[in-house]
Amino acid sequence: MVLTAALLAGCSEGPPLRSRASPEPPTTPSSSPTPDASGEPPARIVALTEQGDIVVIDRETTGEVRTIASFPPHEDPEVSAGSFWPVDVTTLPDGRVLLATCCEPVAGHIYALGDDGRRMQEQDLFALDAQADRAGERLATGEIIGLVIRPLPGPASPSATLDLSRNQEGFAPEDLSWSPDGRRILFTIGGALGVVDASASSLAEATYVDAPPGSYWAGAAYAVDGPVGVEQPGELFHPSGPSRLVRVNPETGAATELVPTDGEIADLTVDPSGQFLLWVEDGRLRWLIDGEISTLDGEFLAAAWVTASG
Repeated sequence: MVLTAALLAGCSEGPPLRSRASPEPPTTPSSSPTPDASGEPPARIVALTEQGDIVVIDRETTGEVRTIASFPPHEDPEVSAGSFWPVDVTTLPDGRVLLATCCEPVAGHIYALGDDGRRMQEQDLFALDAQADRAGERLATGEIIGLVIRPLPGPASPSATLDLSRNQEGFAPEDLSWSPDGRRILFTIGGALGVVDASASSLAEATYVDAPPGSYWAGAAYAVDGPVGVEQPGELFHPSGPSRLVRVNPETGAATELVPTDGEIADLTVDPSGQFLLWVEDGRLRWLIDGEISTLDGEFLAAAWVTASG
């Protein structure tokens, strides 16, 4: 993917990254996903900063950080309760970047950016979250009507909609993650963790895992060895204390710590093969490759692996 430092139409340039520190020495966790020996970890990361900058980071030479677009958070005085802030970023296999924003006057708006960093306005989506499958053929989106599956390369009319169950009204699926084989989708909704067949007709058909008392699920990633979740102490939308990164068995509800963490995890993702985890912990980027954790300091909100060539 060829990315240039271009600003989106209608967006002013935001402040640069405040921290571009070298990664901490890797540490060995107690357990880790078992990678395919032939798999190669992605070389680049797209990340969203607190200032609204979208940056591309070379993982192996983390001093190389390029800003490709900027969406500074702001209040709109002409709109009652109008506010805008970027909340999440993900990538598509062809190199496009999807930026999720929140929240008034539109509850969930995703902007598509081309490989030149410019907004592709005709591809906007009214959704809270989006994630492509490994083959790059389908895009799952979390919307107020449920979990919607759309064809790629262009997010045209939905090919399937998994409706909300009655007790889920008022929520939308978030933290979407396809299984590496493309058959199932992991998600959170209302603090619960669910996994559903992509061929299902309703989220009522999903298998759900409740978080331990006094906590909720705040993130999800479908790794090659099974679902991984962010177990967050506190009440929904009101976190309290550090998160736990755990491997989850949806059938039994059992959760075991995957790697040690000591801060609040704001975002969790995995590469399309399900081998390499990436998350934001207390503003820092952290990734797990071959049993080793690396860290890049900063003020980040979200991140995603770049898997497109170029």
